[in-house]
Amino acid sequence: MKIGIFASDAKGLSILNSLINELHENNIDYFAMICQNTQLARVREDYSHLTNVETSEEIWSDTLLINIPFKPDWLVVQRERWKPETGIIQEFKNKFNSKIALVEQNAQMLNSVETILETYSRNRFVPYIDVFFDHSKWISEQRKLVGFKGNSFVVGNPKYDINLDVSDLHIKTMKEYYGVDDNKKQVLLFSLINTARENLFNEFEKYIEDNPDYQYFIKPYPGEPFGEQFGNEYFPNFRIKNVTPILDENHIWPMFSICDIHMGCLSSIFHASLLLKKEIIDFSKEIGMAEKYLDVDRIMKSTNKGVEDSKGLWMNSFGFTEDSQLLELLPKDLLKKIEENNNNVWNCQENVVSLFDDYNDGKASTRIIKYLKENV
Repeated sequence: MKIGIFASDAKGLSILNSLINELHENNIDYFAMICQNTQLARVREDYSHLTNVETSEEIWSDTLLINIPFKPDWLVVQRERWKPETGIIQEFKNKFNSKIALVEQNAQMLNSVETILETYSRNRFVPYIDVFFDHSKWISEQRKLVGFKGNSFVVGNPKYDINLDVSDLHIKTMKEYYGVDDNKKQVLLFSLINTARENLFNEFEKYIEDNPDYQYFIKPYPGEPFGEQFGNEYFPNFRIKNVTPILDENHIWPMFSICDIHMGCLSSIFHASLLLKKEIIDFSKEIGMAEKYLDVDRIMKSTNKGVEDSKGLWMNSFGFTEDSQLLELLPKDLLKKIEENNNNVWNCQENVVSLFDDYNDGKASTRIIKYLKENV
């Protein structure tokens, strides 16, 4: 079996790095083209090439713009709808006859109007992907509830196979870098880029006002500080006083461990907090997330408070010309079923870690490799 891996930024690498380790340790032929930058890199910009194969064979890839050591049986990625992955997937599928595996990056434990529309968009790419590796049966069922048509196989989340195992030296280095005071409590805030962003930030500000002696850090949503919509809230200074942004994606892993309190809204990011048994403050109820998730008017009236609550964005994406076309994707009976399932999550806070991952044993990559071997 021969495996190719592609990751276009640090977040993507954090999802696939344990798989690279497993391939190397098991002497399975692989090559990986990876980027360790927080911001997405285009092909050949700031990429590293890894392989355990020595070959004089020259196999040119038009999309990677390098010679690869072999034609892989499988190409593994973690996103499919955006460049450069879209072109790379098509080349490896059509030119090299490789099968394509995608490791899901988000824990779609809860559904919303946006996840319905995103799923409609994702289904256009399903024919190119042979298997989608998912985190849990619950999450896989939620994706299918809103119409996902991909071939899913539950393996757990490889992102947490190794990334939370941070060395004492790494933690010491990050404490020095961020000026962490061990005599104070450290609080890690998790940002949002959806409609609830302002409400959440208001809750952060109230908490900080009530607890001025703590140290505060914020993990931005991927790409958030560097985009046009929210960039001015991070530079030259973050919009909330006395809060330090973690702008390097690679720094988040030690900061997960360093910070005593983690706060935000229930989403994928809380998985790490639960595994580390941190004190978690969830503002979902305070800011009305349950209602906001299923508010169709946010989209149809284009509130534009977040990145995706824009009718024009979705209409243009799907080539729709009439509002009725968009509304057909959001039937009331589906929204009702989503509400029921979402409520099961909101009411399952004590056992929510089992909804994130069926295993939570650090062996997701082992299961991925087993699947790939059995389905070459």
